[in-house]
Amino acid sequence: MKVTKRETAFEGKYLRLVRKTSVTPTNEEVIWETVERTNVYGNGAVGIVALTRKGEFILERHWRAPIESYVIQFPGGLTDNHQESPEETARRELREETGYEANELVLFLSVPTCPGLSSSTVGFYFAPEVEYTGDVKRDIAEEMEILTIPKNDLPKFLLNLPDNTILDLKVPGIIWLLATKRLI
Repeated sequence: MKVTKRETAFEGKYLRLVRKTSVTPTNEEVIWETVERTNVYGNGAVGIVALTRKGEFILERHWRAPIESYVIQFPGGLTDNHQESPEETARRELREETGYEANELVLFLSVPTCPGLSSSTVGFYFAPEVEYTGDVKRDIAEEMEILTIPKNDLPKFLLNLPDNTILDLKVPGIIWLLATKRLI
């Protein structure tokens, strides 16, 4: 399929709703409504899979207004500062959200955030042996709890989430990929 036309249906402060017209292999036109972020550079976001020296994963129980629930997810954020590289954004987000500092960051995967809705992707960095510095500086809208889950306890935790909490399936999927690649 090929996109033949793009028209902006709505543009807000951070998002744009775009109607994309495509032509199918049978030469029929279809319209798909998509969302684009207007406040990001590059692909859109970074995520950090952080592991402490004790072998604990750093996760967030983060309030997400669109789904009106907490979500278990990796630390991360938007690539919204054009003066930062994605790796610099990952370092900053990890420090500001969790208080942990990464000595090493390895980009190992880029995945779509929601491919049926948006073209945004998340570049995931692996950060082994992070150190706690306590330098937390969250945005006012970031309501979250930082969790340190021992590697061996992670499956049990993910199967028994706190009330009013949803699991972002990127968490177990990325943990599986890291284990398969023998990085953890």
